[in-house]
Amino acid sequence: MWSEITKKLQETVQNIMPQVEAVIGWERGFNEIRIKPVVIKKEGDISKLVWNPFCVQNLSGYLVKSPAVIPREGRRVAICVKGCDSRSVTALIQEGFLKRDQIFIIGIPCSGTVDWRKVMKRLERSSVIHRAEIKDGRLMVEHAEGVEEIPLREILLRRCLRCVYPNPTVSDVVIGETVSPHIEKEDLYKDVEAFERKSLDERRKFWAETLSRCIRCYACRNACPLCICQDWCIAERRDPKWVTQKPTLKDILLFHGIHALHLAGRCTECGECERVCPMEIPVMFIKEKLNETTLRLFSYEAGIDSNLVPPLLTFNPHETGI
Repeated sequence: MWSEITKKLQETVQNIMPQVEAVIGWERGFNEIRIKPVVIKKEGDISKLVWNPFCVQNLSGYLVKSPAVIPREGRRVAICVKGCDSRSVTALIQEGFLKRDQIFIIGIPCSGTVDWRKVMKRLERSSVIHRAEIKDGRLMVEHAEGVEEIPLREILLRRCLRCVYPNPTVSDVVIGETVSPHIEKEDLYKDVEAFERKSLDERRKFWAETLSRCIRCYACRNACPLCICQDWCIAERRDPKWVTQKPTLKDILLFHGIHALHLAGRCTECGECERVCPMEIPVMFIKEKLNETTLRLFSYEAGIDSNLVPPLLTFNPHETGI
């Protein structure tokens, strides 16, 4: 299945190559479960492109953060997207960071991507993976100590288990068949609702203990496609100095609070912030609460319609606030 989609992906890129300056996709890393981003600029490299459930990265951030592939006047760039990735592209178009006609979007329906940390926890940490294959809903891993078979659902990223947009919401071409989400839309924020039923002290204790692991590496900010102002990030500004870079709980809470609020009504829940966190902090959970509020108050979801303006980016002097 994955090899067929990979073949179709390579054929599609072969056909559009004369129309674009570069193609952003995925290629095999140092083993079969570690896929990495790749930028294709010549036909001889098209064979590097792959697609499978290990293609975890949301590539849309490269369109606004990587000078080598940022679309400019007269330069069109192609990008491979999953459902959540396509929402990020739409959100960037909504905010004027991208122009739709400068991007060729290759959409790939996604039934979920693998969390390599969960895989390694099922194996010996020192295991060297020789081969990995997904078949009939299971991951077969051949490693130094033997062979392990793991049900795929048990090793999916948390974002995938709660994704309600597994199919691209915007694309120029779609490769692969439509897939069904793992949950119903009405269950999207059930974890948020369950957490809010806890007492204030319980919630405060949870976040104090969880965020105390934060090392302020800013990986969550850097990986976020919608966090595009790190050169002027409030967390590193010294004039004015709003927050220090000390690893104190006070400063950690302030940073994550600011980060989340800057994404209110903008976060597409692609989960990159949580995926790249070296301390495995569920930082997307904070944004999920803000998205639940945005949906409840404004009936708005980020990255669905490029013609809409995010509610917190609008200003109406006649608003009553009621």
